[in-house]
Amino acid sequence: MMESRIKEYLQSEDKKLKHEAWNYVEAHYKELGKDFIIEMLKFPDTGTRYRAWNFVKKLVEEKFLTVEECKALSPYFLEMLKDNNVVVRALSWYVTLIPLIDIGIIDKEKVVKEYSRYLCEIKEQEYKDVLEEVREELGIKC
Repeated sequence: MMESRIKEYLQSEDKKLKHEAWNYVEAHYKELGKDFIIEMLKFPDTGTRYRAWNFVKKLVEEKFLTVEECKALSPYFLEMLKDNNVVVRALSWYVTLIPLIDIGIIDKEKVVKEYSRYLCEIKEQEYKDVLEEVREELGIKC
């Protein structure tokens, strides 16, 4: 079964393979279907789950998924704001969060109140400037 092979690749330690598998998903999401994409939004591998949430804005704009469907799945996104993998955590804050707030999937107040400390914990130098922007935009003081 093709889908199980893709899911296997999407959890691979091989970053190149994982990346290629995700490119396939983005190119063929209509054939893979809504249930497959919803599964990606809950995926255990947060690197892949991050990519799926990054794709949500386009899927909502294309009416492939609804804001309501995505809202119901939002706990799976919010978990990544405190992910142990600092890359996933930082990118979730910097790249994905604001668009999801803008389209009404994520509640800004909830994030500021309940998740700010996970943003403030990120000390890695390479994310310093971009996360500063996010803090300013959300009004988070560390």
